[in-house]
Amino acid sequence: MKRKVATSMQARKASLIVQNTQMPRWFYAFVPFKIATGGSSQVIPLYAIHLGAGAGEVGLLNALSTLASTIGTIFWGKLSDKTLRRKVFILMGLLSTSVFLSLLAFAESFWDLLLINAVYSFFLASTVSIPIVLLFRNVRKTRWDEAVGKFNKIGGWAWVLGLLIGFMLVRLLSFKELFLLFAVVNIPGFVMALKTIREAPVYLHRNNIKPFVTQVVQKGRYLPNFIIHLPTKLKVSPKLSGFYLSSLFFWVSSGMYSTQLPVFLIKNGVTSQEVFGFAILNSSISAMLYQRVGTKLKSKNPALALTQGYFFRSLGILLLLLPFNVPYALLISAAGSYVLWGYSWSYISVSSTSLIGRMSSPKEQGSALATANLVNSAGFVLGSLAGGFVASQIDSFLNFAIASSLSLLAVVPIISLMGLSFVSPFSALPQIRRKN
Repeated sequence: MKRKVATSMQARKASLIVQNTQMPRWFYAFVPFKIATGGSSQVIPLYAIHLGAGAGEVGLLNALSTLASTIGTIFWGKLSDKTLRRKVFILMGLLSTSVFLSLLAFAESFWDLLLINAVYSFFLASTVSIPIVLLFRNVRKTRWDEAVGKFNKIGGWAWVLGLLIGFMLVRLLSFKELFLLFAVVNIPGFVMALKTIREAPVYLHRNNIKPFVTQVVQKGRYLPNFIIHLPTKLKVSPKLSGFYLSSLFFWVSSGMYSTQLPVFLIKNGVTSQEVFGFAILNSSISAMLYQRVGTKLKSKNPALALTQGYFFRSLGILLLLLPFNVPYALLISAAGSYVLWGYSWSYISVSSTSLIGRMSSPKEQGSALATANLVNSAGFVLGSLAGGFVASQIDSFLNFAIASSLSLLAVVPIISLMGLSFVSPFSALPQIRRKN
């Protein structure tokens, strides 16, 4: 009898161990969703250009989308915390994707597209931070790093798959048909989430959630990064002021560069399919490097890695300023720019999160991340508007020159964080003391 009890207890314990080692099944509900949002992320600006939008209008499209995403993330995050419900908001965000992608297909003018896309971004924001909070409830705290990395890795490669589908079909289908296709592709994700997500109505204080160095984040829908921490009380710590200034320079640069790049390429004869191909190259490189960079940072100063990312981003933008007299020169420069964009982003996204985690105490991390997210979003909105104005009113080359300079300028405020000391040659000379 004792043997039977011991055997049954052992079997039960083994089954619990297996359950704890498995990641939640609802992770895979986000695969169709990320395929749909990844593929449509390139269709939206391309369709705007098709509708007659210029550099200024595309800049406004990106700026308004980022602003709506940021406001939506704050609104839905606070509402989910107040109601202690996560599933309903995640399902709403997944369902809204199919609804608004269908509506985008019927946009007859740029202004229709602008308005629908802004409302879409607001509702889509419910899928940004709330799934991460639900993840913390479904996974043991000791495995949070692994779970966040796994969840975002699944989504990151699904995002690339969506871009690949768009790349293959953009010549066969119209932009409207692509919107409808991705709206349908997203539906199985909603059904899967409805069946697999289990509500966990337990409040998790976001300020106690530390930054995750091993996270894998795709560059989704113009939002600078996924936001876990909500900006409730913002405090600019003096030790992080240089980092915030550096981030502001970088995100203004990123807004001027990334939002105007498709417009610049299309105007210079690059096809929509080639733009999709460049986006695949960019996202694939980032996805492959995220966790490798996170591993490197365990023994490396994150400020040095951040500087490396800024430098290569500046170099990638500079490639667009090369003369295009040689055949295929623009395609080669654009490919190089997208490659360095993906390479630099893996260093910037991971090292900036690591830097905040190392420079702030556990009690300060929530406030520090909230401030960083607002700075990033504000910088991107400002850069999108500025890039649209400069490119439309003056010149695209000047826009990229300013963007490259700002990315390089972002290094200056964080020089003190690199652990480098500049010793004057005169400090080694013997000093003569005065006699009083």
